[in-house]
Amino acid sequence: MFEAAGIGNEQLATLAEGDPCQPSSGKILQQMLYRIRQDVRPGDLERWSLGDLDLQRLTDDPEAYRLQVFRLRGRVVSVESCPLSSQGKDDVEFASIWRCRMHLDSDERTVDVLAAHVPKAWSVGKTIDEPAGAMAFFLTTLPPDGDGAAPCFLADRMAWYPPTFLGRLGMDVGLLDDVVVEPPPQRSPDGSSPDVNWATRQLTESDRECFYQMLKAVGAAEDGQLNRWAQEELKALGESSFSVVPLFNAPQTQQGKLVELTGVARRILPVRVSEKEVVDRFGIEEYYQIYLFTDDSQDNPIVFCLHELPKGLPLGDGPGFGEQLTVPGFFFKTWSYRVPAVVADGKPQRQLAPLLIGKSARWHPVKAPSGLSPLERLIGTVLLLLILGVVWWIFRQFARGDREFARQVRRRPSAAISETDWESLDSSAKEDDTA
Repeated sequence: MFEAAGIGNEQLATLAEGDPCQPSSGKILQQMLYRIRQDVRPGDLERWSLGDLDLQRLTDDPEAYRLQVFRLRGRVVSVESCPLSSQGKDDVEFASIWRCRMHLDSDERTVDVLAAHVPKAWSVGKTIDEPAGAMAFFLTTLPPDGDGAAPCFLADRMAWYPPTFLGRLGMDVGLLDDVVVEPPPQRSPDGSSPDVNWATRQLTESDRECFYQMLKAVGAAEDGQLNRWAQEELKALGESSFSVVPLFNAPQTQQGKLVELTGVARRILPVRVSEKEVVDRFGIEEYYQIYLFTDDSQDNPIVFCLHELPKGLPLGDGPGFGEQLTVPGFFFKTWSYRVPAVVADGKPQRQLAPLLIGKSARWHPVKAPSGLSPLERLIGTVLLLLILGVVWWIFRQFARGDREFARQVRRRPSAAISETDWESLDSSAKEDDTA
């Protein structure tokens, strides 16, 4: 890779002569950083890495390990800026580089790491003590400085593992510097809709590494760990619950903060990861999007991306769908997502929502009416049988009476048919006529 960029043995020899930050090495380092930026992905560094650094082997035979990749972990105790070009920073890429002095966790000795990027929170030119790491190319061994020769490495970035919740989960918190979080758009003085930069509020290529590192980090947390941390945070704040207002109104102050919200999830959908590199590096083939509506969100959703779901929680959306959830998660950015409606010019309409990343949720399913106990079912069955028996007995008694009545009727003698003396009646009628 470096040879293709014109960096051969002669250039590497220049780096090996004394301090790589000397003016004669500036152009070479710029070219190397550019090639790393253009051609090297984090997954490449992980594949190329020889693992944790063995300082003794490195100092015994530095030529054998030149430009090999090592995984460095330790504490950065100082950071200083080293110019690589006489031109201004705005006129050339990689006009300067950061020189980080690191005490290794695995050894009492120190190394120097020349990095293109360091976390914005680090103080430059002062003594610091920051847990850090890097995937770095070995350059050379610097002249002895008190404790002996110090190996010098080149890296695109320094990873940062502060004692925050995310840092304790093993995430490089410095990656949040790459995620743009803009303040909420403000309406124009004339009351018209604000001008919104929708592009920066979508998930961009610069968000990718941070997004998946955070999703992997929360996935490695113990079950219930985020819930416990959220309760600790509430106790420290002296509050009983988290408000969603800062997530909407002051997102630039919320990045990386842990909150726990309770509401109704009106949309729960799986998201399939199609990038093979993501699947291979992070082991994430699928995650879940939850659109949560809380009592104080004014019918605006808070979107959670979760590593997993509670067992039995249904997926779905649309009218009538809703599941009560409590979800802890870390604020990532304000996200713009598409909604079904379209604007007048036919373009898809977008809406802003806080985007958070968490491991899972607590599900509060609506309880069905409690079932009867076995004893209650037995008693009910007996009562039902008794009622049916009484009804059958009454019906049987009526039927029995009907049959007895029919038998009595059949036993009665037939009524004699009266013989009418038609002649008498006739003669009587005549006498009446004569009278």
